[in-house]
Amino acid sequence: MNKNNKEYKLNYLSPLFYQKYSRDKYPEIENKENRPYMVLLVKVDCNTFAIPFRTNIKHNNCYKFQNSTRKTDGITGLDYSKAVIVNDSSYIGEAARVNDAEYTELDANYYNIIKRFTTYVRGYVKYASKTLNEYQKLNYRYTTLQYFHKELGIE
Repeated sequence: MNKNNKEYKLNYLSPLFYQKYSRDKYPEIENKENRPYMVLLVKVDCNTFAIPFRTNIKHNNCYKFQNSTRKTDGITGLDYSKAVIVNDSSYIGEAARVNDAEYTELDANYYNIIKRFTTYVRGYVKYASKTLNEYQKLNYRYTTLQYFHKELGIE
C-alpha cells in the first residue's frame, strides 16, 4: 500500500499463477519465459485484478504514462486488456518496484486509472452479454477477461 490510503500494490505474479494459467490454454495472458510481468493490484467489484505494466502499448484500453524514464521504443503504461483476476493470494508473487517517475504519475492519477479500468471491466460484462455494438466489441477482442467469467458473475 502507499501513502494517502489508496488501495493498491505493485507485485509480480507467482509461478503458481502461470502453472494454473498456462500459455497453451490461455494464450492472451502475458507470459514470457524468464520475464516476469509487474502488475498493479487493485480491488474492483469484489475481485482483485492484476493490471500489467507494459512497455509497448499500441491501443487505447490502457493508461499511458506521460513521464516514464524507462528506456523503451514504445509507449509504457498499464494494459487494461491484459488484466487478470487473482483472488487466490497464492497467485500474487513478490513485491515490485516501478521507476520513480511512473510511481509518482501512478499515484497522482490513481483514481482516474481505477475509474477507467472499472469502466473497461463493466464494458466487458456488457460485451459478454452481447449488448454492445460492433465498434464497441473491438475493445474486447484480445482481452484476458474472457478467462474469468465465473469471477465476473457472467457464467
